[in-house]
Amino acid sequence: MTNHHLTQQAIERYVAALGATQYHVRLLNFQTDQAKPVIYTATQLTDPKTVAYLRWQNSLGFDVYARPVGWQYVLLDDLTLDALTRIKADELRPCLLLETSPGNYQAWVILAECPTDREGAKTICRAMAQTYQADLCSAEPDHVGRLPGLTNRKAKYRQANGQFPFVRLHGATHRLSHFSTPSGGCVLNDPPVPPSGTTETPSYPLTTVSQGVQLLDRQAGTPTHSFSEHDFGIVIGLVRKGWDDDRIAAHLVAHSPNLSSRKKRYTGKYIARTIEKARKVAG
Repeated sequence: MTNHHLTQQAIERYVAALGATQYHVRLLNFQTDQAKPVIYTATQLTDPKTVAYLRWQNSLGFDVYARPVGWQYVLLDDLTLDALTRIKADELRPCLLLETSPGNYQAWVILAECPTDREGAKTICRAMAQTYQADLCSAEPDHVGRLPGLTNRKAKYRQANGQFPFVRLHGATHRLSHFSTPSGGCVLNDPPVPPSGTTETPSYPLTTVSQGVQLLDRQAGTPTHSFSEHDFGIVIGLVRKGWDDDRIAAHLVAHSPNLSSRKKRYTGKYIARTIEKARKVAG
């Protein structure tokens, strides 16, 4: 398999694990101080032409960063192997694990319930970073992480042969986290069970990283952690904000990943059932 195909595969897995509809992508050249921000849809980001463009910019010296659009996504940056061991023990359930340079890791977490504003999201980002000794400077709800399958162009990582290390994707699976803030916060400790009868998307098991640290837990890949569960968590948050059913339904239609293709002619029933169950849980 060529490097281009490996990059294509890594980005496709990255997008599938996060499940966002849009992504902020930022190209930075630290030698020339150039920056190129752009927003891609999930389809655009995985388009082979986009991947080829990002590889070309990377070869010109640009580091490629990205993040999904949404307050429910939390980046844990500059993680050590010890931190990964604790993450596994705590069953945090990250959806992505990347090795951004030899021995340095990033993880992405999807909250079961989306924060309602940036300040709430920032509180959770900082609480999670402090818990796992991640970089507090990166603990912001709009901070970007590295895109896998491309090289880390920082000069200090240049190898003896003149090449730069690839950002490696060690694991990717779409699932929600069990994380809750120390005070209980606005995040559910146990992700809600999605409405019955839904069709789940395939997930990728998290693979072993160096020195035997593994983030695969006994619940990874089970059919209860999916886009449907993600929708359910979002709807609970909107119910608690006081949104009415019509407004929530419109939000799901606009923002739920691939909703019409996932639910087809049952979309209306799925939305109504999700809202009904969320109102029972939210009280």
